[in-house]
Amino acid sequence: MQNAKVLSVCTSLGGGAGRAAYRIHQGVRGLGVDSRMLLKDGRSNDPSILTLEGFAPNNPLYKAFDWTRNKCKNKIQHYRWNQYPDRDKVFMSDLRGTDLHGALRKLDYDVLHLHWINLRYVHIKDLPKGKPIVWTLHDSWPFCGVCHYFFECERYKQQCGSCPFLHSDKADDLSHKVWQEKSEIYKDLDLHIVSPSRWLGDCAKRSSLLGRFPVTVIPNCLDVNAFRPLDEKEISPRWKKLMAIGRNKHLALFGANNATQDKIKGFSYLISALKHLEQTGHGDDFELVVFGASESELSMDVNIPIHYVGYVGNTDELVSLYNLASVMVVPSLTENLSCAIMESLSCGTPVAGFDIGGNGDMIEHKTNGYLAKEKDDADLAQGILWCLENNANNRLGKAAREKVLREYSFDAVCRQYKALYEKVIKQ
Repeated sequence: MQNAKVLSVCTSLGGGAGRAAYRIHQGVRGLGVDSRMLLKDGRSNDPSILTLEGFAPNNPLYKAFDWTRNKCKNKIQHYRWNQYPDRDKVFMSDLRGTDLHGALRKLDYDVLHLHWINLRYVHIKDLPKGKPIVWTLHDSWPFCGVCHYFFECERYKQQCGSCPFLHSDKADDLSHKVWQEKSEIYKDLDLHIVSPSRWLGDCAKRSSLLGRFPVTVIPNCLDVNAFRPLDEKEISPRWKKLMAIGRNKHLALFGANNATQDKIKGFSYLISALKHLEQTGHGDDFELVVFGASESELSMDVNIPIHYVGYVGNTDELVSLYNLASVMVVPSLTENLSCAIMESLSCGTPVAGFDIGGNGDMIEHKTNGYLAKEKDDADLAQGILWCLENNANNRLGKAAREKVLREYSFDAVCRQYKALYEKVIKQ
């Protein structure tokens, strides 16, 4: 069979979804797939990366029209959302997209591969009919009304409406209206759903929107040659101070985009866990390093030193941080397949996290890390301590690295994607 032509679509290369999408793109290209990516935002030196800007007419009249149109769309959107002034401060999106300037019609491809398409990028009404579409789920928005994380809500199994996040008691609220629009559009699409985790795949199968489409579980992948155990001499000089601390104490690591402000990332649970450790006499055993934040508005009320190192965009510096840490802590309240967990394990650093979402796909309890009971900060504290005390001869670190090499390398994952592309083309 001739190599498949694939167009992957993602809002940007930033964040966990963007990084995962780009790794899949790189991996399938390495297997001979003719893959290109179409982004809304961002710049890249990779010639296989296209941006929407390249399809926009360079015409002053058009730009003025487009600006006016977007202003009107904004007003309409604000009106819709303002009907719910008490809505929760969780991430929600309706269906508004941007003008794709015919990009999905002009480009030549056999398979359209969707990743994360929100933040006013792709309106699903613009998706092509008659072409196979592989859609990798990076959160729950494709099968929910408006929410990206459904937490304990199970309205996605029906038709949404009476949305707890909107604080709505109306069956025909915005979440249901968006659900209806999605349902009508999906009827005409040839969708093939991919979930990186077994947990989210099961949710998609039980959902009213995607339950009728085939769902395949394929994990995200990682460049295991970049994210790897390092010798001390390879550690980035940026972390000299942390390296000196690490010679005398354990370093625990925590990090994410908006690490301390995004409640989903669970920083408050980590602080509570640190208090438990301090109260049980382990406060002098280690210090905490936080990337993805420069400070926190939370009341610390702990004496364990916390080092905020801000955003770390350089891969070598991030890999060095993982290597310096004795344990990575991921206290997120919801996760699909966490990039931070996979990256840490690949560097040979065990992970302590809650037993939620796809965490159990990667963390093998008391083999390469510790799965704490959901929202149980005392058990999370126990998990941190357990990892610190049970990694003699790097036992946990070796198991962590072997897990990633076996299941999450480019080759292991992207061969599954290549096979899926070929399968959906033949159907």
